[in-house]
Amino acid sequence: MSIKHQRLVEQVIDHLRQQIQTNVYPVGSRLPPEPQLMTQLGVGRSTIREAIRALAHEGLLEVRQGDGTYVRTVTTTAPLAVRLRQARVQEVHEVRRALELEVVALAAGRRSDHDLDMMRQWLAARTAALKDGDVATALAADIELHCAIARATQNEILSDLYRVFAVTLRDALGVLWDVTTPSSDDHSHADLVAAIESGDSERAVAVARQILVYHEATIYRSSKGG
Repeated sequence: MSIKHQRLVEQVIDHLRQQIQTNVYPVGSRLPPEPQLMTQLGVGRSTIREAIRALAHEGLLEVRQGDGTYVRTVTTTAPLAVRLRQARVQEVHEVRRALELEVVALAAGRRSDHDLDMMRQWLAARTAALKDGDVATALAADIELHCAIARATQNEILSDLYRVFAVTLRDALGVLWDVTTPSSDDHSHADLVAAIESGDSERAVAVARQILVYHEATIYRSSKGG
């Protein structure tokens, strides 16, 4: 993900948030369709979609498939989201460690059959994209997989917190994946899903810790320029 592109996304996020908070788009109203927003803001479709996704993660917007995007509220977790977007990769990783280990432990004890179906779906999408060399799709699937695991905790606050955090996590992982893209032969995420499916909290935490250690090593190499 290029710096230029990410700055555009942040500008569109800030613009749409301001339009909502100044009642240009009141609560309950539908945003203009993507082509109209693209024309108004002079940006591409992917930028619009990323901005809407981020605002939906914050709870400001609601995306209704086949209908459109609606304003949900003018209150938002924006201050936290803004701080997260400005965070350094190391800071993001430290927050991830604090969240991730608790999330996988709870998910292993509380996951439903539907939760497991969603995890398998996103795991398969991640693996297929890595095999095809489609890093952007693999990264998106990776994030959705971890969000599915967070939902499996059955703790709505924790799930919502992780969803907000996921916007920043995606950017941080994008930086790490630029250094070392995961291999399609790496079975760590499959092992994680298997541990959660079996209800083995200790194993799930151990696998999650292995994944985090790998990312820590990547951050260290990146900071040393190697």
